[in-house]
Amino acid sequence: MTAKDSGAFALLCGLVLALLAPAVFSPAAALAGFGDLFAYHYPLRALVSGALQEGRLPFWNPYIFCGGPLSANSQAGLFYPLAVLCRILPLTLALSWDFTLHILWGGLGLLLLARREGLSACAALFLAGLYVFSPFVLYRVTAGIPTLLAALAWVPWCWLAFLSGRTALLAAVWALQFLSGHPQFLLANAAAMAAWALCRKERGRLLARLAGAGLGAAALAVVQWPDTWRFVSLSVRRVWPQSFLAAYSVAPRDLLTWLWPNALGNPLDGTWGDVPSVFFESCGVFIGWAGLLAAAAGLWGARAWRAAVLLALGVFLALGWNNPLYRLAAAGPAGLLRTPSRYLFLSLWGLVMAAGAGARRFEAVLKPELKGFILAAAFVQLLSWAGPFVKSERAAPYLSVNPALARAAGGRPLRVLSDPALASADKAMLYRAMNVNGYDAFYLGGFAAFAAASEGRPAADASRSYLTRADTPLLRLAGVAYRLAADGELRPNPGALPLAFFASAAGPAPQAPLEVRLPRPERLRAAGRAPGAAERIVVTIPAYPGWRAWLDGAPAALEPWGFFQAVRLPPGAAGRAVDLRLDFQPVHWTLCVWIGLLAWSAWLARCAASLREHAS
Repeated sequence: MTAKDSGAFALLCGLVLALLAPAVFSPAAALAGFGDLFAYHYPLRALVSGALQEGRLPFWNPYIFCGGPLSANSQAGLFYPLAVLCRILPLTLALSWDFTLHILWGGLGLLLLARREGLSACAALFLAGLYVFSPFVLYRVTAGIPTLLAALAWVPWCWLAFLSGRTALLAAVWALQFLSGHPQFLLANAAAMAAWALCRKERGRLLARLAGAGLGAAALAVVQWPDTWRFVSLSVRRVWPQSFLAAYSVAPRDLLTWLWPNALGNPLDGTWGDVPSVFFESCGVFIGWAGLLAAAAGLWGARAWRAAVLLALGVFLALGWNNPLYRLAAAGPAGLLRTPSRYLFLSLWGLVMAAGAGARRFEAVLKPELKGFILAAAFVQLLSWAGPFVKSERAAPYLSVNPALARAAGGRPLRVLSDPALASADKAMLYRAMNVNGYDAFYLGGFAAFAAASEGRPAADASRSYLTRADTPLLRLAGVAYRLAADGELRPNPGALPLAFFASAAGPAPQAPLEVRLPRPERLRAAGRAPGAAERIVVTIPAYPGWRAWLDGAPAALEPWGFFQAVRLPPGAAGRAVDLRLDFQPVHWTLCVWIGLLAWSAWLARCAASLREHAS
């Protein structure tokens, strides 16, 4: 980087810090949003950080939806390097810096990419600002979703590695982008890169480079993606109705927000007629009027059709269920991606590329004063729009403690049902209390049917469950010992069984209780004396690949028992003491770790050899 580049990046840093202050300087403040930061990401990061501080890997999360895999949830960020912030800083401050550093990282990547393409430092800063200060990027802060912002921050680095011909670097960038927590933007960006490659004469070589980088990324991220793919394949995403898939499909009228983001209303002033999340997902493609003028000038050029292809492809895919052809794609793996509107990223990137072409056409003829004026006008407009959306607030109201819940259910082998009127079912994670309600991007597919059977009606949607009755036979069987009412009062639920119990053909045998212990979320111990009619021990942990059982020290087979699982008792077990242990570890975990270690070792060795080559 030259001195001009360093100065441009320093200016970008100052603007970002000013925009996100005071949250980036005080652990008592947090970036304000519409719920996801404290409703989901804060509890999840707290759970993962707490497990690592205890000296264990958090493979299982028993605290929502009756339990489900945790390391398989890519949004937990278990293997993402920057997640170390949550281990060394107060969590609210760590999340604020997570947003901040990713905005800066994305801006630095685009600045270097533009400089590589021959633009001046001023023009490079202009493009970096168009991208990182666009509503599409900054709405991720307002929506409280750091993983989406992290994935977007890696996009310029993907293109920088790709256009520089550094396949190994692209593999590492893709791996880190995947580990950052949200694969959808990785897939959308890879599609953009493939489309761009197809538009070039050397398409064969470029596509081979992408394929090689993809294989390398798969090896580098192998500790995460097989586990995540298994979880998604067994999750509620496999059984979503069309209404959930259609919820985030862009309508043609949404394209008006490309010219002015407030064209269809605004959730801050109540003029937006839908839920806020639809606004944040569908109405963010705006790069300011200066950026749009630059993009229009760029699209007028003879070679700007590649940017136009990305613009059109983004709209085509973002229309989602408003596009009949998209429905064919949704029958395959694309159907696992619930938010078609996120493909608008392709259009945003096409606009930024076009603006770069426009800047190239005019920067040689514009005077420095006029360049500075255009840069200032672009930043003022984008930051003026972002200001009301990117604000700080006190974190304390979101983190207030319920002492009764902490005393009665925290860390104990029983479950609680939180009233759906309470905003954050996932706050149970902070208490280590096992809640049957929850909020997550995806959860085990069988839970929705379990919730409906208990409630007598549908009680879950694409990301949240709404169980209201703790006194049903199914929830008593699941060990729900308390109900947390909307007023915060914790009420006992008589008749709840322990998390493991003896059962015969006639049903549970509560007269012979098992003593249940949970030394850690990935392990359950149950001991007791088997009654005469008992045939099995039922464990109310959802059936999922990776659970293994030992009965009296010998390996035992697990079998499904409704939504849960059970171990059959051997002949002659009646009347004697039995001891059951269940442990969870992701399938092929050790093999994946070794492959990942070898892949990163090979990658580092290649980088070292390349550095020695350049040095000589």
